Amino acid sequence: MTFGGEGRAWRRCVAALAAGIAMLAATAHAQEVPAAAAVVAWADQYVAKRLADGAAPGVVVAVVLGGQIVHLKGYGFADDARTKPMDPAQTLMRLGGLSQVAVAATGVAAADAGILRLTLDLHPLWARANLTIDGPTTVTMQDLLSHRAGFGDRILGQVAAEEADWEPLRDYLARAMPPQILPDGTTAFPSAHGLALAGLSLEVAANESLDRLAQRLVFTPLAMDSTTFAPQLSAASRARLATGHHWGLESLEPVPYDFARTYPAVGLVANATDAARLMRAILVGGTGANDARAWGPESNRDLITRKSTNDPSMAGRSFAFVETPLGGRTVWKIDGVVRGFAASMALAPDIGLGLFIAANAGMYRGPESLSPAGQMVQEMSTDLIAALWPAVPPAVVPVRNIAPDDRADYAGTFRDAAIDPDTPLKVLRLRSSVRVENQSDVRILVDGESFQKVGLDLFQDGPRFVRFVRDADGSVTHLLRANEVFARSSLFEKDPMQRAFMSFTVLMFGVGALVSLAGLVRRGRGARANIIGLLSAGGGLALIAWFAWQIANLSLGAAYVHGIPGLPYPLWAWLPALLLAPLAFLYALFGIGIPNFNRYALIGIALGWAAFYPVLSTWNLLA
Repeated sequence: MTFGGEGRAWRRCVAALAAGIAMLAATAHAQEVPAAAAVVAWADQYVAKRLADGAAPGVVVAVVLGGQIVHLKGYGFADDARTKPMDPAQTLMRLGGLSQVAVAATGVAAADAGILRLTLDLHPLWARANLTIDGPTTVTMQDLLSHRAGFGDRILGQVAAEEADWEPLRDYLARAMPPQILPDGTTAFPSAHGLALAGLSLEVAANESLDRLAQRLVFTPLAMDSTTFAPQLSAASRARLATGHHWGLESLEPVPYDFARTYPAVGLVANATDAARLMRAILVGGTGANDARAWGPESNRDLITRKSTNDPSMAGRSFAFVETPLGGRTVWKIDGVVRGFAASMALAPDIGLGLFIAANAGMYRGPESLSPAGQMVQEMSTDLIAALWPAVPPAVVPVRNIAPDDRADYAGTFRDAAIDPDTPLKVLRLRSSVRVENQSDVRILVDGESFQKVGLDLFQDGPRFVRFVRDADGSVTHLLRANEVFARSSLFEKDPMQRAFMSFTVLMFGVGALVSLAGLVRRGRGARANIIGLLSAGGGLALIAWFAWQIANLSLGAAYVHGIPGLPYPLWAWLPALLLAPLAFLYALFGIGIPNFNRYALIGIALGWAAFYPVLSTWNLLA
């Protein structure tokens, strides 16, 4: 009895102590989580300042905190005339890459409903659709949603400028599906076409369009009444769609509506209210505000846990988001790029925060330069967390040392593997590269920064890692960073070789033009040879100037729909110059002209063309 009483007293003390600790923890947590009013005030101030600076005509923002939608607001204007205010409930926005979140949600909901298994090989479904895909012998929905199937990607051709040019998803993928460029399961390689293939697979499995399937499984249970995957919007939806804008030389300019061929990857249209409901569902485990369940808690983990990575040491991807370390915590984030619009969605599950922002202005001002709208959209979530939530001390990443394995063969130039390798857009690779130099058996320089070998083909610099991939012959073919893949450039694509060829070409064309012009001025014999030489050299110099101009003015926003302005260059405009090059060469050798004058000038021009041709061919400018 005495012992029992003492035991009960001891348990009461422990319970009281535990309650006190829990109260202190709750108080500390409450101090760490800002009130909704503070978040709203910060968002208002942040967006108002960016819009005052001219970042975009208008913006919509949604914030979820603690399982509740605490902020829905439109800022600025939805139309070019700036007469229609942005409305989070009425204004529709194009969300670009945020479409991936809806596809992933539909995929896990379809798995929960027994429509298909995430681990099932999809080739039988493709066969049912009469679609042949070159690549891995086994591809699952899980592979496609986590971007680890190894498929490449294309930027050009994803959308059609006119409705008449749009084609069904199956037909487009049969014609334009890029090949596998890396072994499946080895990397996290983002591919819009891989995601489009996931959407087509869902359509075949369910025997209905992706839009109807998503409406039935996800959008309706979550009361997302204004969201659609339909490539051709209804007249009513078009009337609610904000006017997109891209950055011209000096100001924002409106862009027309276009039609997404890869609509599962880039074609989602929604309002801010629906985006908020989708974020809330992911944060609370797959249910809507009315407790209607779209998918279960087990499936929900696939949306906000790492499912693929380029190395276990690196951040990776879930089915829907990119893993983004921030202030010692993990934020799951995805940005949306589509012509005329920029959007972003970020979830921080440990603090119960979700933020969505979309602007009716393009994300980029050039191939690598964020526009003011892009900066605002990409940075708002990270700036909000940094401003209102204290940073969590990051885990210390130990630096490991291993013995050298005598394979110091990493040096070279590596270029972005996501850029179309077989279209003129390949010239973007000239501006997107990583340079690697060997320092020793265990150290390399990556863009001038030292990395130490810590594993087989794995190098570390503090919290950053790079890994190299080899082919069957043991040669290094790719460099991997967190959610980035770079392909090793061939010898001719390397910058020193390109500069040497272009310098030689310009020199030959320039000297040939001057000498031919001098021959005409002197009115010597061989005037026809001088004229042909001058035309050929002048055409070559004009092409080089055009080539340099295009590289300087590349625009991803224009490339998505129309291709790079001027590419491919009209064949009729420079075919005569190409034909004149061999004619000038033959005339110089066998025609009548000023001895040792026209001949050497025209031979120099022909050499210039001979040097310029492989440059044009390398960057697919002859297509």
